[in-house]
Amino acid sequence: MTATESAKPTTAQTNGQTNGQSNGTHQIGRSVTRIDALEKVTGRAQYAADLFLPGMCYGVFKRSPHAHARIVSIDTSEAEKMPGVVAVITAMTLSKDMASVVEEEMHATRKVVSLFPNIGEKVKYEGAKVAAVAAVSREIAFEASERIKVEYEVLPPVTDVREAIKEGASQINEDSQPADALPDGPFAGHPIYNVAGQNHRAEGDVEAGFKAADRIFEDTYVIPRAHQTYIEPQTTVADCAPDGKVNVWTSTQGHFATRSNLANSLRIPASRINVHGMTIGGGFGAKFGGIVDTYCVLLAMKAHRPVKIVYTRAEEFLDARPAPGAVITVKTGVKNDGTIVARQAWALWDTGSGSGGCYATSRVKGVYKIEHFKLDAYDVNTNKPAPGAYRAPGAPQATFAGEAQINRIAHELRIDPVELRLRNMREGEQIAFKETLSAVAERAGWAQRTKGAHEGWGVAVGEWTNGAGPAGALVSVHEDGKARVFYGLMDITGTDTAMAQIAAEVLGIKYEDVTVSRGDTDSAPFGTASGGSVVTFSYGNAVKRAAEDARDRILELAAEHLEASVEDLEVSDGKVTVKGNPEASVTLAQLGQMSLRSRNGPIVGRGSFSSEPSATTIAAQIARVKLDPETGQLRLLGAYGSLDVGKSINPMACEGQMEGGLVQGFSWGMMEQMQWREDGRNWNPGLLDYRVPTSLDFPDLETVMVEQPTKNGPFGVKGIGEPPIAPGIAVISSAIADATGVWINEAPFTPERVLAAIKSKAS
Repeated sequence: MTATESAKPTTAQTNGQTNGQSNGTHQIGRSVTRIDALEKVTGRAQYAADLFLPGMCYGVFKRSPHAHARIVSIDTSEAEKMPGVVAVITAMTLSKDMASVVEEEMHATRKVVSLFPNIGEKVKYEGAKVAAVAAVSREIAFEASERIKVEYEVLPPVTDVREAIKEGASQINEDSQPADALPDGPFAGHPIYNVAGQNHRAEGDVEAGFKAADRIFEDTYVIPRAHQTYIEPQTTVADCAPDGKVNVWTSTQGHFATRSNLANSLRIPASRINVHGMTIGGGFGAKFGGIVDTYCVLLAMKAHRPVKIVYTRAEEFLDARPAPGAVITVKTGVKNDGTIVARQAWALWDTGSGSGGCYATSRVKGVYKIEHFKLDAYDVNTNKPAPGAYRAPGAPQATFAGEAQINRIAHELRIDPVELRLRNMREGEQIAFKETLSAVAERAGWAQRTKGAHEGWGVAVGEWTNGAGPAGALVSVHEDGKARVFYGLMDITGTDTAMAQIAAEVLGIKYEDVTVSRGDTDSAPFGTASGGSVVTFSYGNAVKRAAEDARDRILELAAEHLEASVEDLEVSDGKVTVKGNPEASVTLAQLGQMSLRSRNGPIVGRGSFSSEPSATTIAAQIARVKLDPETGQLRLLGAYGSLDVGKSINPMACEGQMEGGLVQGFSWGMMEQMQWREDGRNWNPGLLDYRVPTSLDFPDLETVMVEQPTKNGPFGVKGIGEPPIAPGIAVISSAIADATGVWINEAPFTPERVLAAIKSKAS
């Protein structure tokens, strides 16, 4: 069971009125059943792997067994001769203009990588794709892939960013140039090698800030890579028609992003590609296309038959896009009263063979008033797959470093860690920091907390400012008075349900009287991908505007029918009524029928949205833990979370986001880590050895929502998908320190690591 309640709003909330028109029965703020609930629990929802097309074949990959090697030769002749094999592709079989794939990620970041390494080029991680095979069965395809002969020149791998930056380390990407030496910090004094990207930022004068400080703290934090562990693996089905039309059915968080990726990779017009976004079994930021889609289309093109590719679980760990690891050093100067006067950070992000991570380092600062701040951060190549997004990309890693040190400072200065944060919080900008932190502290009983032997409490705060993206929607009213929303949104968290509630609120009808339909890229208005906490903010605005447009048509028709002015009408409970005269009314069903004979035709509203400033969302969490001093085993006794949701459209769905993010963050701190051997091979490529939590690992979760509406969100909505994961690692870290008196700066805090720290302190 869970306990959830909404904290008292910090500002006046919207009452559901829009443009002066009352909407009667309010649908915003109701906990309603998800639109897709019945389909999913009965098994009727169709995922990409459920799709079978006539003549369909199956695609698999030939993968590198080495983490770092140069390809000497590739021989596919034996595989091509096998009965049942319909296509084999390698770098040599591709034309020069199809030699790369553009991996579209969130926020318009594009990463261009080679589809396959050519002879003389390198594989850069175990599991890297070397060739692809399509056959009439998966068994034949796998056997054919085994018959592809590849000769390698094995090279020394590097898997630790601290070794990768040193002179003499293997160069992962041979065209990368070393970064200039830094004058200070843990890796100062020499050039930094294997750099794939860098981020430098300075505010104020950190040297002056440190001179003004009474105490200076410096710590290094190590965070491992973590896999998103979505239930459904990467899956795509592709079919290429004789006229050149490409149809793709895929598990994606954004089918328009997938279409763009395919068009850029295959050098064909987007108008010739139609992407069907299927029901998605989880993504958490890892499913924006590029990993499977392009290869599937190329196989289908060569085979002249539909092709399906479904990753195995081992392939997910070897060749998907997990969250990057990081090594972050933080130096903070404070006054004796706890005022933070300066903070500096140096970070190495483990970005494998790709890039993306270093820009998240700024979250080390948090939402605190720090006049002097400086960071130097680098994406560092290692022999691992390129990283991807994982719910608040980079925030858990950077927040761990920033918040864990805040807790150590509080301990050393003998200041309550909640109080220390409140003394340094940044105010304004619609940031509900105090309200959110105070709400979780009250729920957990922080001020009255007690602890038994080997027990401890931990607290941390995370933040995220959601982005925005283009979105379009249509809202139509039918002859029975019910409404339909049509768009190109990919729903992975119940956002279809929220959109139905928004439309119902504007139209003055019940949520149950709204249906939601999703179109493919040929039929739906363009829409941004589901990620970055942009969906309810962006699509919610588009749907709200479309519903308002439809409502305007309703009022025009009603005014004509009732012989009244639009200003004298109100929409409520499925009908339009003259204010002050309830007898003078007309139902939406009647208006829907009238519209078919009207001058302007059926009632169809259109809404579009692109980008408007949003507000920072705060997540605060507390944990109570108990440790076994003989084994180092950690047990959660209490887990509490609060979140500023802006305005809750569907409280039950908000609760799910809060709980899911909390569990993922805590789990990253307690058990989750991708591990590699010295030879670069993955130690734990599967859910047997990669630990994820079960219900037995967590107590009942207690969550509390704070509502401080943002002015540009529909009805005050803020994006809430990202922030709940951010504080988790730091929360667990400080709870362990409170229980043991030992600060452990390398996650996850496994029993072995905790026990070693306890023994080290004892000795």
